[in-house]
Amino acid sequence: MDQEYIAQTALDQMVGTDQGQLLKALIPYFPPRQQQFLSVFAKARELSNTVALFTKPSEAMHIQAAAAPAQPLEVINDLRRYCFGDIRKTLDQITNMMTMAEMLRMMNEPSPEDNCEEERQ
Repeated sequence: MDQEYIAQTALDQMVGTDQGQLLKALIPYFPPRQQQFLSVFAKARELSNTVALFTKPSEAMHIQAAAAPAQPLEVINDLRRYCFGDIRKTLDQITNMMTMAEMLRMMNEPSPEDNCEEERQ
């Protein structure tokens, strides 16, 4: 059976539950008054799980930092998986600008052939 992947941050994976996701998915099907209560209830459970995560030293948070400093484009591409709408468009624009800047930098670097010509003269 195929499972559809839902992108979640490492923190969401640690503090969220399948039941919590189901509850949040059901909220639009309730009347407004119940939507408000269920929304607050779902977020309160996540907050409670977050507090518990940090107060249990034996189960310390294991969000791993990269061993080597990440390159800006790697960070942007990783963040993009969790974004949508205007933020995703902005990240795409930043990525495109950084790519163009790198291309311009490469085009303006002297080629090894140019260095050989200068040495001969």
